[in-house]
Amino acid sequence: MSGAGNPSQPVGSAVAARPGSSFLDVWVLSVSGVRADRADVSVLDDRERQRAAKFVRDVDRHSYLAAHIALRYVLGRRLALPPREVAFLRQACPNCNAAHGRPALAGIDEPVEFSLSHGGNLVLVGVAATPVGVDVEQVPDVQVAADLTARLHPAEQREIVAAARPERAFATVWTRKEAYLKGIGTGLSRGLATDYLGAAGLAPLPDGWTLLDVPVPDGYAGAVAVAGPTSDTGVRDLPAAVIEGDAGAFD
Repeated sequence: MSGAGNPSQPVGSAVAARPGSSFLDVWVLSVSGVRADRADVSVLDDRERQRAAKFVRDVDRHSYLAAHIALRYVLGRRLALPPREVAFLRQACPNCNAAHGRPALAGIDEPVEFSLSHGGNLVLVGVAATPVGVDVEQVPDVQVAADLTARLHPAEQREIVAAARPERAFATVWTRKEAYLKGIGTGLSRGLATDYLGAAGLAPLPDGWTLLDVPVPDGYAGAVAVAGPTSDTGVRDLPAAVIEGDAGAFD
């Protein structure tokens, strides 16, 4: 896996993560390495269990469970809490002020923000000192990419159409966009054509945000968006053993 298994592997041009106010950690998990019958579901709360039970396909249920177990272990490690004791809430939506905005930690005074994404066999968990969003997607087929490209910012549309592999270019732009929209708390309710999040250097990115591509295996695209500048950034593998209850596998 590109960028995995090496705790000093940079995201973009950033350096390895170190504790501090500007930290940004991105964890990559391959769900295919997690045995469904050994996943540590004991750390999940009732809401998570109920939601998992609603998935019709076993593969989707397995991906959801692995992702949420991963999130709890990563946050528990950062906060020095048992994963089961990590509690969540929803912030107010910036669009309507209802409680379905960006997820956040409940009852924690430390500046710790997080984001979770899962697609195909991959899970991304982002943890930072400021608002953060992550996204991972499988590269779609050419027709799906073409259909969705028409909904994006005009400059992004031009870049994608001109690319040697439009479907790959689309996946890159789409993950950047989803990561940013998760970070600001609106999700896809914000117009997809509103913000430019295409190739770095061709147009200004949203003011006050840092946007980085995450190295993931071929066939996928990944991105992280974080509020403010960040110099302490690392991406690393999350061992499957962690999801099976072995917190020591972090080390």
